[in-house]
Amino acid sequence: MAKYILKRILYLFLTLFIIASITFFLMKMLPGTPFSNQNRLSPDQLAIVKAQYGLDQPIFIQYIRYIGGLFQGNLGTSFQFNNEPVTQLIGQRLAPSMQIGAQAMVLGTILGILLGAVAAIRKNSWVDTLATFVSILGISIPSFVLAVLLQFYLAYKWHIYPVALWDNFQSSVLPTIALAALPLGNVARFMRTEMVDVLSSDYIELAKSKGNSEWQVVIKHALRNSLIPIVTIIGPMAVSTMTGSMVVENIFSIPGIGEQFVKSITTNDYPTIMGLTIFYSFLLILVFLVVDILYVLIDPRIRLGNGGND
Repeated sequence: MAKYILKRILYLFLTLFIIASITFFLMKMLPGTPFSNQNRLSPDQLAIVKAQYGLDQPIFIQYIRYIGGLFQGNLGTSFQFNNEPVTQLIGQRLAPSMQIGAQAMVLGTILGILLGAVAAIRKNSWVDTLATFVSILGISIPSFVLAVLLQFYLAYKWHIYPVALWDNFQSSVLPTIALAALPLGNVARFMRTEMVDVLSSDYIELAKSKGNSEWQVVIKHALRNSLIPIVTIIGPMAVSTMTGSMVVENIFSIPGIGEQFVKSITTNDYPTIMGLTIFYSFLLILVFLVVDILYVLIDPRIRLGNGGND
């Protein structure tokens, strides 16, 4: 078990190194410079600024310095946002993004499990049709489209929730719903498919023959065994939620890392772009690492298939 986890952690750092290297050289290929919009700078002043940030050095030297800083936990300094360290920028904006992301995952997963379970129990009924329709909508409608619709009707037209900004819990409701639609649809679809198979299994018939009620059979046997495959889609759902939050945060003017990422792209702020890319990558790879560990805990055969005694 320990060897299995250690191997996955080594893969994590190797993947981050590759992502950091590719991102660095891609930034150097972008048109323009971080100071293109600062027309008031004379050529001499521009040369001084570039020297201050080390941009006058050969690209390979810049790359070595950047990778060396990463090993020390230094993501660089922003060119545009008050010359703040990128780690400080991320720290200031992490809480709102984590809040709406966690709320969306929890809400979408719970509602998806309930919706998929009800659809499986009432298979081929109008309830099943309605649940399937809702799950398809959740998968099909992009989060930013749903965000605009929620903002228009529930905020602008009906004044139920704030239109934008980040003041209290109410400010997080609409972006949470917008981001929760995709996890809800995916979980409901997987849950229904798996639970239909489980409900037709022999051990379910045996449980019914022992005098257990329908809900006892569903909760004690069918639901528990149907939840295992949901682990397989935790990683992809987290990826979709995090990438979708970039646009949703801008729509609702949420001061999160998604909004910061978009702003850094429009200003060619290379260190911030690279730092946020590495941070996003770390979170996503960490999610997949947790999923791998959960696989081992749920099914020890995976561990045996990767080296016998590791």
